[in-house]
Amino acid sequence: MSYLHTLTSLQAATAILSATACGSAYAQLGSTIGATSIASGVSDQLAAVIHQADNSALRWQETTDANQIRVRQYVSANGLVYAVSWEGPAMPDVSALLGTRFDRYRQGASAALENANGLHSSHVDGSDFVAETSVRLREFSGRAWLPNALPAGVTAADIE
Repeated sequence: MSYLHTLTSLQAATAILSATACGSAYAQLGSTIGATSIASGVSDQLAAVIHQADNSALRWQETTDANQIRVRQYVSANGLVYAVSWEGPAMPDVSALLGTRFDRYRQGASAALENANGLHSSHVDGSDFVAETSVRLREFSGRAWLPNALPAGVTAADIE
């Protein structure tokens, strides 16, 4: 009996380590997901469904993880991830979402923190990259986008 219990515990530990080692299932801001995924409406990222707004210009992939953090990745017709947004009881792995732009976000958010007026938010604004984050009563939210990559008919206000 104890051998079976040990084996089961070992298998559980291995499964947890394997899941952790797999890393994030998100495509990074500015990267592309498969064009076939967009055409079929199903992404290979956690088998998430690609949603499309009535205006046909706005497409996003939405996932919710085990911690109830909802992440949306906004995807152009050719598969470019031009925006991301998130909300939940904790921050997602923002470095995985922003990819190469994470350092710019971190530096801009740190500079904004020095000028903050007590609010728990940050705004990083550049000509090619914008990010906004806030936290209120353990509800974390944020969004980031590439202004020059927004498809025709899509504005920053559409990124929720």
